Amino acid sequence: MSHKNLSSIPWFDQNWPKAADQRSADLFSNAVKEAWVKNNKDPVLIQQPGIVRLIHAIGGNSPFLADLIIKNIHFFEYLILNGPDKACNKAFTCLQNSSIQESRSSIAKILRITKQKIAIACAIADVGNVWTLKKITHTLSYLAEITLHFAINYLLLQAHQNKKITLSHPENPQENSGFIILGMGKLGGRELNYSSDIDLIILYDPDKYPNHPDLATLFIRITRQLVSLMEDRDENGYVFRVDLRLRPDPSSSPLAVSLPAAISYYESLGQTWERSAMSKARPVAGDLAGGYSFLEAVQPFIWRRHLDFAVVEDIYAMKNRIDCHKNSGKPNPPILFEKKIGQDALHWLIGQNVKLGYGGIREIEFLPQTLQLIWGGRFPKLRTPQTIKAIQQLTRKELISDESATILIKTYYFLRKIEHRLQMQSDYQTHSLPNTQQAFDAFCIFMGYESTDKFVEDLFPLMQKVRHIFEGFFTSPDNEENFILDLPKNELINYLNEKGFPDEAASILQSWSNSGPRTLRTARARMILKNILPNILQAFAEQKNPLLILQRFDSLLARHHAGIQLLSLFERNPILIEKLASILGSSQFMADYITNNPAALDALIHVDILKTKTNLLQKTIHEHLNSTQSLEEILPILHNIIQSEEFRLSVSYMENRLSLNKSQIQRTRMADIILNELLARVIKDHEQKYGIIPDGGICIIILGKAGSWEMTVGSDLDMMLVYDHPPEIAASVAETGLANKAFRSLAINPYYIRLTQSFITALTNTSYTGPLYEIDMRLRPSGSKGPVAVSLNSFQRYHEKEAWTWERMALTRARVIGGPKILQDRINNAINKALDFSPSGVTNKIILQDAVHMRKRLENDMPPTTQWDVKYLKGGLIEVEFIAQTLQLISHNNKARHPCTRIAFRKLAQNGYLSIEEARYLIQADYFWRNLQSLLRLFFGKYPPEHLEMDATPIIIEIMTEKLLGKIFHTKDSFSLIMEKIHQTSEQVRDLFIKLLGPVT
Repeated sequence: MSHKNLSSIPWFDQNWPKAADQRSADLFSNAVKEAWVKNNKDPVLIQQPGIVRLIHAIGGNSPFLADLIIKNIHFFEYLILNGPDKACNKAFTCLQNSSIQESRSSIAKILRITKQKIAIACAIADVGNVWTLKKITHTLSYLAEITLHFAINYLLLQAHQNKKITLSHPENPQENSGFIILGMGKLGGRELNYSSDIDLIILYDPDKYPNHPDLATLFIRITRQLVSLMEDRDENGYVFRVDLRLRPDPSSSPLAVSLPAAISYYESLGQTWERSAMSKARPVAGDLAGGYSFLEAVQPFIWRRHLDFAVVEDIYAMKNRIDCHKNSGKPNPPILFEKKIGQDALHWLIGQNVKLGYGGIREIEFLPQTLQLIWGGRFPKLRTPQTIKAIQQLTRKELISDESATILIKTYYFLRKIEHRLQMQSDYQTHSLPNTQQAFDAFCIFMGYESTDKFVEDLFPLMQKVRHIFEGFFTSPDNEENFILDLPKNELINYLNEKGFPDEAASILQSWSNSGPRTLRTARARMILKNILPNILQAFAEQKNPLLILQRFDSLLARHHAGIQLLSLFERNPILIEKLASILGSSQFMADYITNNPAALDALIHVDILKTKTNLLQKTIHEHLNSTQSLEEILPILHNIIQSEEFRLSVSYMENRLSLNKSQIQRTRMADIILNELLARVIKDHEQKYGIIPDGGICIIILGKAGSWEMTVGSDLDMMLVYDHPPEIAASVAETGLANKAFRSLAINPYYIRLTQSFITALTNTSYTGPLYEIDMRLRPSGSKGPVAVSLNSFQRYHEKEAWTWERMALTRARVIGGPKILQDRINNAINKALDFSPSGVTNKIILQDAVHMRKRLENDMPPTTQWDVKYLKGGLIEVEFIAQTLQLISHNNKARHPCTRIAFRKLAQNGYLSIEEARYLIQADYFWRNLQSLLRLFFGKYPPEHLEMDATPIIIEIMTEKLLGKIFHTKDSFSLIMEKIHQTSEQVRDLFIKLLGPVT
């Protein structure tokens, strides 16, 4: 490049820091000039003001970089003229083009020279603020990866040539070699700093070499050679220090661990710190495919299906150990109230460790890592090894506040910049600020500050805020009260009596001290119980029957296996204890529900991730489906989501935080999302086996409560599946572009029948955690005797000529979901046509007679089992629904129809098929019956006792009177008022049924 074009070089415009040591800057400047002239470089270049400032910034602040530049003066010239991007690319390309057939000394030299060049380029790009932190750390991480690749290929080829092993791809030795290198920590997250160790786990797959006599010894030797090649120092320095202490059971395991041994260890003995470490694991060299397979195998160890707040205590303990080791003599950041930060802050910062100290990098990293381990099993998008990205994802899920996230990210960038400047000074693996005032002042200059005070004013408040955020999340509750379970029996009884418990409660608590539930048998569980038991007993005592609640809680403990996780959940979410007490006191059914469905407890946490956001729920389910390899993996996850959401909706409804209608709509939307996403996944798997039907498709028609947006607790799904295809297509074909793909062609009918059976199997499979939903497909054409999947043509013909009145009544609550939009529209048109026109000879009079006859038959064949059988009572819910369905059918008017019963009544009134008064009363009756049915399901399940008034607790009666009658009655007559309302509603609905449809005789 001619000196006439020097103005285009980017370095001229950078705001380089001043030289902290002007004498060193001048000496370096002279040394550069001498090396420049000696190598016949254009002297005009280094005389430019911008380049002079750059040289002074490096020479006056970083002896290490200054020495590297003198050693690599040619590369320095190329860097100045072309910029750091091209310079790094050139260095990496040079390494990649180098031969692995060289001597060990040649291999070591090229690795170290590459490290020197990348260190120069990254440092200059950093000091000049040319690159972002992300680009700097990614480049340094890529340096580690590419040097590991080169070294591993060399070592494996040596072993192959020496006949120690037989590689399947000698031209690319690491491919399918069974020798796996996992990058951990900052390397796993692509966040390496200038003087980072690289944390590695090295594994090998014995199945790749089944007849090898001593494979372990060989791979341990190769591992030692790799470590030596990377970290031994010579005249060219070193590449990276290597740390292998994150491998499974490092105190007793070899340097290279076999895959079966590693998987077995994590499945049986893995600890929280290892889960945290593995959350950042990434195959970086060696057999990459084998590395990804291994990580897939240990996913259940890393990402727990249920919320696991015990991890908070473990990580807090880890951080405490670091604090005790690194911060002895360093207190928390001083609390400064004056506006101007003064000497206290400066003295605290001098010598402060910005990585491990209070408010440092490690605390910023610990917070997202902990939340990832808690919530990552539920939300796959949280499983990122990168700190900033993790904080951002957690903020989107509302697990970290926007304000806290802003502070954490800003501080992280600042501290990483400080860390880099500290390390590039002398290539020391240091994270501590200078420990003398003079050195501290000099470092502030290297950071680009005009004064030390300004640096302190920028840094100290950020570290103080980070510490405050960290302590707010990790502070461990410390209850100094004597452990209640250790009290003698008479003192325990007195203690409990004062709280309002009868004497019998002492026996339950004493059983916890003896053999007791397995949940409480570990020292850790008992320590957590010591902290939370007073709060538990206090919350139970505030309910009307504390002994009953304690008994139900004892059953809950007896059924849970993960005691520490369960108790930690209560410890970290005190409000959960109060909610649990209220639920256990109100309903045996809900108490049993919690006991049998651990995921339900997750729904009570104050931080309600799913809230009412349908799109977020859909996104969550979609993420899970995309992150799993098979339906067998996704079904337990979907089951947990359903159970958790079902319980959340029930509790929200019971606590008046969600209306009946909204809770039923949200429950129905959840079912829609599950059906939509699951059908799409089943179709995808089906097409891989049997190909596709060109321009064909299948959709779901949902009916009943799901069709009317009125699903309540325990509702099943009435549904049918309808498919369509071009008439000229007779069988499935291979997908375009996959002509050679092995698949089995099927004729149209078998193709869609098998697809439907797979879909139903997925919904109802009970081999894991029970069915997702109970399914009823009897409403399909020809009922239970017909095919499980129906063609659109068959559906249309059936409803034109053969459909019974009751089947057409059911269609008034039909909704079409899933499948192609164009097919949904065609099916909707077919449904509307079936409702608009009756089969030949079926008049409105016949429709009315059929509806009345149906009700009479049900009354005879399926009479109400008890006075609480809301659906089949005289004038009960089924009669309200019959009125809506029949009037819609005889209206032959699309404007008077709607799947939702209450909306249908409004439309019927608006179009003159009902009076406004009749519609208003039927809407009220519909709401009353649905409300009562929901309450009975919540408190007693599907089958309430015959003498409910004897089994209902006072709180049940209180909730029922409030919800059904609009206020709480504190009299003995409250239950009789409910019965009076039931009788009155029943009589009035029956009168309207007779008036509008005909007498039930």
